[in-house]
Amino acid sequence: MIPNIPEPILNLLCEIGEVEGKNAYLVGGFVRDLLLKRPSPDIDIVVEGDAIRVAQAMCDRWSGTLEAHAQFGTATVTPQNTDLPKVDFVTARRETYQGSGTLPIVQSGSITDDLRRRDFSINALAMRLDPTAFGTIVDETGGLADLESGTVRVLHNRSFIDDPTRIFRAYRYAGRYGFQIAENDETLIREALPVLAQLTGERIRNEIDRVLLEKNAPEIVDRLTKVGVWETICTGWQISSNFASDFRAAQRATAWASEHLADEEFEPQLVLWMALFGTEMPIYQIEALSFRLTLKHQLQRLVSPAQAENQQVSLEKVTHAAFEKLGYPLSQNAVIEHHNGKWCIVDADVSTSSGITYVCGERSLFRVETPLTAYKQLKETLALLKHSVKPSEIYQLFKPSPTEALVLASEGTTVAEWQREKIKNYFLVLRKVQPFITGQDLIALGEKPGPTFKTQLWQLFAAQLDGKIATKSEASCRLAEFKTYTA
Repeated sequence: MIPNIPEPILNLLCEIGEVEGKNAYLVGGFVRDLLLKRPSPDIDIVVEGDAIRVAQAMCDRWSGTLEAHAQFGTATVTPQNTDLPKVDFVTARRETYQGSGTLPIVQSGSITDDLRRRDFSINALAMRLDPTAFGTIVDETGGLADLESGTVRVLHNRSFIDDPTRIFRAYRYAGRYGFQIAENDETLIREALPVLAQLTGERIRNEIDRVLLEKNAPEIVDRLTKVGVWETICTGWQISSNFASDFRAAQRATAWASEHLADEEFEPQLVLWMALFGTEMPIYQIEALSFRLTLKHQLQRLVSPAQAENQQVSLEKVTHAAFEKLGYPLSQNAVIEHHNGKWCIVDADVSTSSGITYVCGERSLFRVETPLTAYKQLKETLALLKHSVKPSEIYQLFKPSPTEALVLASEGTTVAEWQREKIKNYFLVLRKVQPFITGQDLIALGEKPGPTFKTQLWQLFAAQLDGKIATKSEASCRLAEFKTYTA
């Protein structure tokens, strides 16, 4: 029997074994982590037969809630006792791949089939739950030996070609546990890189998201760099030399934000992506990757279908002549690729590291806009900042920046300490200041919204931020002076 199973989970597993007997197995990551004496949050049960029926029986026994997916033969049970974890039940299955990089065809199978379809031997371990053999390990693929030697190894030579996302998982496990990739697998990974390039941006992004959540993400990213993953995903993608320090800054930043900015919208994953892109990557490339990987972005229309038609240009296929006619000439260096149902055109000036990214689709031409460029832009702004900067100038500079970029910079080791203090002061003090005079006050005084209206409001608020006025009456006097001066 495997030792060190926490008692509440041990009792839960014993109950499953009592109900379903030899047809139910604990599988995958939980077994792996038990053997490594590491905590694991996921409990996955494979059932030879009908997993949903077993899940319903356990749901009744635990007075819990059931979420079933009949088309997949899976179900999740959340026990009423909040001290117990949710449990996923899956019908044992076998998988066949019809083509490289495609999703598999799934059929019911045995526990052996189910273990042999898995990604790595260390994840292809099961534990029997029936009372007569509770705790017995089922190892069909040499996973125990690989755990002992610290090796990540796929189960067959086409594994990475069948599912190239396993490339990311291989290095995630290696980085997490301090394991090595099997020597032959390194060769198999390189052979599968062309197939990785064909995957949808969403599938690649999901795997990178998981990498960035690992404590050893810098080491994992470095290993992926050495095998050529980033260049495969996007031509010219080079990971920042400062990623390790930026990643640690991102971890501190999200911890600080969770404590001080808990009541506002904040996306920790954006901070991690900003750290991955760093400040060395050109903005056009960040834009291209945001589109390619379906990261947070929006498309700004440059040319509408009507405008293209007026110019007698078809944007169904990208040509240099069409772009020239529309007033957006492309250089000979332009790279044109098809992603997410549209054309992505990256026109880079290699000599100056400048360039532009376009997206062409729906008979329109677009520019990519993404908040993920904000960290690089903010660092450029901070480089011009002087010690004598006024609070109102800080407010103006920082207000347009996404919270995630500012929070990352506030912990960045390449950002001067006094600048980091300015950023935190902006969060904790400046942006909480409420103006003495509002737009409604000006309207009550007979002012009409317009350019002057906006200027008056800002000048009064700037004076307030800089400590030149301290009360609403002082602000009213300043407003009267301003109106007299401009009359």
